[in-house]
Amino acid sequence: VDNGRIQFDHVRVPRENLLNKYADVAPDGTYTSPIENPNRRFFTMLGTLIRGRVTVGGSAGAAARVALDIATRYALQRRQFAAPDDDTEVLLMDYLVHQRRLLPLIAKSYALQFAQNELVSKTHELQTADDPDPEEQRELESRAAGLKAANTWHATTAIQEAREACGGAGYLAENRLIALKADTDVFTTFEGDNHVLTQLVAKELLTAYADDIKGMSPVEWVRFAANFASERVMKRTAAQTIMQTILDTRQDNEEEGSLFNRGTQVQMFEDREEYMLASVARRLQAKSKEMSAFDAFNSVQDHVLHAATAHIDRIILEAFVAGIDACEDDEAREILGMVCDLYALSVIEGDKAWFVEHRFLSTERAKAVTRGINDRCRRLRPYAEMLVDGFGIPEQLRYAEMMHPENIAE
Repeated sequence: VDNGRIQFDHVRVPRENLLNKYADVAPDGTYTSPIENPNRRFFTMLGTLIRGRVTVGGSAGAAARVALDIATRYALQRRQFAAPDDDTEVLLMDYLVHQRRLLPLIAKSYALQFAQNELVSKTHELQTADDPDPEEQRELESRAAGLKAANTWHATTAIQEAREACGGAGYLAENRLIALKADTDVFTTFEGDNHVLTQLVAKELLTAYADDIKGMSPVEWVRFAANFASERVMKRTAAQTIMQTILDTRQDNEEEGSLFNRGTQVQMFEDREEYMLASVARRLQAKSKEMSAFDAFNSVQDHVLHAATAHIDRIILEAFVAGIDACEDDEAREILGMVCDLYALSVIEGDKAWFVEHRFLSTERAKAVTRGINDRCRRLRPYAEMLVDGFGIPEQLRYAEMMHPENIAE
């Protein structure tokens, strides 16, 4: 029982009722398992719980979309403050600040859902396979952990922003936003604390999917990680041919327009991840010569989490790229392209200090990121309702009392 306990008194569970896919107990009490390594056996069994993380992440993403749907539709009806020389009050969604509050979150919701769809497909594929590949299983566990953290943190942020974007009305129970917040707040802890799960992602990256790495001691892990970064091969979630074609079109220059180039965006995400992983491995190596393995890891833990976050951002962007590539409608592809720009530039803006500090962005180009986000917000404004329609939320699940015509303040 999650976060609880059940006690039985004088209850005997028959041996035949044991769950014995990976281990068994014979009538004489002998324990056997087809997986000889006890650490690998433990984590193989733990991996069967992956569906919980997939489900919690998916539920959080769905709740975020409901909140953003409500807030966006309200902003398309609610007017506030008249423009100069105009008696008509301005729609909330026509203010750039309001666009910047909601549209990047909508873009991230689209990005996360593409990644979630890939995750669900991969989970089904591996869990229905007769002989799943152990390396792919570990990679899936890492991706499920990372996307669970990304989805639940996104839900917490998006629902709060949606609540604030609706003003006082957003705080009324009848408008559902506080219920969504109350229901999903604990998701950042369910199925694993998000910081711990992010650390799991980093560990998987640093250990290059070695068979028994999860059983290594801190000393062995530090030693392994220190020797590994230079040999790492980028594992892509999207089709290799798609990504290579996109990367071949990148524009490595200081022109503002190149920030809208998908190859440039993907390269920036990849470069950040690779640089962080290599540098954290080097730091672990240096620190391990001065202090204990635990102290060495503890001293770079913030760096480790940052590297894992960069990896999660990259696989989300790749999933978005693959989703656009699979879209057959030209108009939809064009709109999704702008939404993808908004997601990518928002991630870069959120970590702008790192990009500038490590000279991946000049100060002038960093300013162009902000201009690029504003541009995409303005261009996507006419499609705001279409974008939330695209979430496919049933009417009865997105209705909020404040959107009834009688409750819209003039």
